[in-house]
Amino acid sequence: MDRALLVGINKYPTAPLNGCVNDIVDMAGFLVDKLSFGNDNIRLLVNERATTDAIIERLGWLLTGVQSGDRVLFYYSGHGVQLPTRNPQGEVDGLDEAICPVDFDWTDQHAIRDKDFHRIFSAVPAGVEFVWVSDSCHSADLSREFLLPEIKIKTIIPPADIQWRINTAISKKVSTMGFKNAAESLNVALVSGCKSDQTSADATFNARANGALSYFLLLELKKAQGLSKPLNKIVENVNNTLRQQRYEQQPQIEGSMFVQNRSFLQSGS
Repeated sequence: MDRALLVGINKYPTAPLNGCVNDIVDMAGFLVDKLSFGNDNIRLLVNERATTDAIIERLGWLLTGVQSGDRVLFYYSGHGVQLPTRNPQGEVDGLDEAICPVDFDWTDQHAIRDKDFHRIFSAVPAGVEFVWVSDSCHSADLSREFLLPEIKIKTIIPPADIQWRINTAISKKVSTMGFKNAAESLNVALVSGCKSDQTSADATFNARANGALSYFLLLELKKAQGLSKPLNKIVENVNNTLRQQRYEQQPQIEGSMFVQNRSFLQSGS
């Protein structure tokens, strides 16, 4: 069985992006043309339809009945943030990484956190070719500027009260699960757009908007040997290209070594 859920959001009410829908349309075409995915087995959620409830509901569809040998892709392109957490006494005690659905508003009801993904993806059995790509930021440090002025960063600046809690968590040097740690304990390989203290770029290539990770990832996969190289080598090559193109972000790969050491969505168990 092959299944893919692709989520791309440009039309955030307060912080719009440009390339996220292109990112997932490009990936959907690649899945059909190069990896023989059926159109019926690919679902896209874009802009106004990519609400918290809709994404969680589609994730349920994505993982229902998966078994060893299946190919599964969850691809997200949009904003990412870090959110402070509180203990039962009301004290700030950590930071969660989260993606931002279109209805994101800094509340628990409208964010999907690392712990939510850990819960949802924990049911994935061994032997599933499950790749999770997050072309987004999960950064609390927005002080760095990209070298190229036309680039947007794929995170939302927190309101003052949330930023104060984030700063409090950072000052306490608290530990957090994060997407990296969530992936490491699951049967999934996570490809993220940058390190947790970096930002990912929403950029323009040949007069067309794309996320930098998404653009260079597909560029690498489309090369002559792109679908025969291990996924961790593909990510290494993407990093090299980004550095050559003067991007500061460093995409990461974490999680299942079974998936990392195989080619992208390789068939068979």
